[in-house]
Formats: sequence, structure tokens, C-alpha cells
Amino acid sequence: MNKLNFAVLVDGENASHNDYALILEEVEKYGLVAIKWVYADWTSPQQSGWMNILRNTASSPKQQFHYGKDAADHALVMDAIELINKNSRINAVCIVSSDGGFYSLAQRIREHGLHVMAIGQEKTPERFRKACHNFVYTTNLLAPEEVLEKEDDIDSLLIAAYKKCAQVNEPVYLGDMGTMLKILDSSFDPRTYQCTSLKKLIKDKDDIFNIVDEQIDRCFIELKKKDLTSGYKLLQGKVRKWERLKQFGFIDTAKGSFHFNSNELQMNEKDIAVGLIVNFKAVVEQGTNKKSNNKCPSAFDISL
Repeated sequence: MNKLNFAVLVDGENASHNDYALILEEVEKYGLVAIKWVYADWTSPQQSGWMNILRNTASSPKQQFHYGKDAADHALVMDAIELINKNSRINAVCIVSSDGGFYSLAQRIREHGLHVMAIGQEKTPERFRKACHNFVYTTNLLAPEEVLEKEDDIDSLLIAAYKKCAQVNEPVYLGDMGTMLKILDSSFDPRTYQCTSLKKLIKDKDDIFNIVDEQIDRCFIELKKKDLTSGYKLLQGKVRKWERLKQFGFIDTAKGSFHFNSNELQMNEKDIAVGLIVNFKAVVEQGTNKKSNNKCPSAFDISL
């Protein structure tokens, strides 16, 4: 892929000036920043906090009076369309906003063949996030110790991405899995889960994945398989999630959550449903509890 030359277009009335320096650092991880334009009504006292930030980052303020609702947004959109059609140096655009109204702009940029990135808050509507090649949460721009622990079910996303990659080759190359994760969820970022890299996240999920080949420039992984030498316990739990098309699910018990694959079902998979009480085998470590250690071991031999 050619080197990315970004135009960073900021909705200054939606984004925080406190995040801006970190935002530029984030974009520079992916390419060069050629244009930095920030849109707002700069006559408003509410925008005074931007003054020193704009000067220190050599960014250009784009003035737009409030002649109507979302006037600054409209100015940003018009400039973006002109950029992608007339400036051949720009092959990537980063939209900085949490406003879902920019989803059509992101989609248009993508259709034009340019890379589209966005940075915004976690409340950003899904339609905007999905229209981007890469969406970064502003919370992930903070130092790791400042990031709040996520409660999202990352296990489902990781397993879904793995299974899609495994349809082509198994074991799965970690780089391919990283690409697939972005396709499934453009906002995926290991830092959301207090990990500096995808490899670190996978290593933390050693109850689900095994690393089968690790070198400096490559890493291959596989789903954890049954170890016949381990001591199994018989457990009972309730099916919390069942992805029939993706062929995996999760079972909740008093000892935490357990992941299972369809090939471990000792029953007709048509009988599986959310809320069903099932029996299964699993290796249970002392004190296992997903809430405390974020582990989700594998379940085997699932039956009614």
C-alpha cells in the first residue's frame, strides 16, 4: 500500500481541544499529516480553549458562523469533497468527531478509493464507525493507566475473526486476524482491553488460543484444543450466547464463563438455545472467575 498522506478534518464544536495533540500523534502512526483543519465559529467564547492548541500544532482554523444548524459540519463536508476530488496528494482522510452525521461523508471518501479514518468517543453511532476503515476511540489515546476496564465481550469478536481466517488457512497468521478484526469491527483496538498489541491480547487469552509458531516477524495461533492429560470437572451452566452461523457460544456458571465450539456438542445443535441449562466438562483453575481475571476457558462434551 502507498504511504498515506492524511487530511485531518476536525469538528471543533464536537471534539475536545484537550485531546487534539494526542489525536495528531495517533494519525501519524498511520502516515503523514499534510492538512490540519479545525472547523468552528471562532467568534464564540466557548472555542477559546483551542487558540493555543491551534498555534502549537500548526493547524488552520476554519471559520464558520452559525448561519444555520450544523453550519461548521457542512463546511467540513464541502471541503472534504473538494479535497478528495482535486488534491491528488491526499489519499487518506481522518474525520475527528463523534457525530453520526458524518457517516455519509466517510462512505463517500471510501467509495472514492481513499483510506478513511475517524477518531471519536465511544458514543459514536455504529453507522459512522462501520463506514470507516479505522475508527479509534478517544479513550484509547490516554495513557494505559487512565483507561477504564472494558466490560465488552471481546472473546466473541476474537473467535469470530479467527474462524473466518481459519476457513482459508489454519493455524491462523496473526496479521491476517488483525485485518479481519478491523473488517468485523472498525473500532477494534487492543488498547481498549489494556493491551499494547494484538499479540499481547492473544497471549492474555491463553485460555482460548495457543501460539503455535512465534518469531520476530510472524506469529501463528490456533484455538485451544482438548488436552486429554488435564483433569476435567463436570459443570453445569446456562447458555448465554449461541452463534449458530459462526458455530460457537458461551456458557455462564458460578465459576465464570466458558467458550465452546459446535464440534463439542453431544446433542443436536438445533436443540441449543440461549437460556438452556447444559452439562459440560472443563479444566477449572483455582479461583476461576471471569469477572476477576477476564479468563474464558473452553467447554467440552456439552450435553443436556
